[in-house]
Amino acid sequence: MSQENVKIVRRALDAFNRRDFDAWLEGFDRDVVWYAFPDEPDPGPFRGHEAIRAMVARWMEVLDEFRSEPKEFIAEGDYVLMPTRMIGRVQGTENEVTIDEVYLNKLRDGTIIEVREFRTRQEALEAAGLSED
Repeated sequence: MSQENVKIVRRALDAFNRRDFDAWLEGFDRDVVWYAFPDEPDPGPFRGHEAIRAMVARWMEVLDEFRSEPKEFIAEGDYVLMPTRMIGRVQGTENEVTIDEVYLNKLRDGTIIEVREFRTRQEALEAAGLSED
């Protein structure tokens, strides 16, 4: 099931990068919960498709050409860790913004039921009860 979970996460990511947010949300359970970085102005949690769509809309208000470039996919049980670089350009400028982060995706029955954002791979692994071994 782990490799199938990677395919689900990858398919959702590809849709996000194409700006096909309807297809992106198809990868998520209707009751998905998304936890942003705790130190963000609005860390959530964001519950359900509409809340997540609104969260992304706020990103798009600030950043043009916003995309995610995954570094790898680490599958273990119900989890897929995705260290990634988020890249965008500040609206109306040439200033590029890059954010390295790790998404911890939890899946059940073929959909993503929870996403947590972490600054480091180790934090994400610990949250999932996993180790680097």
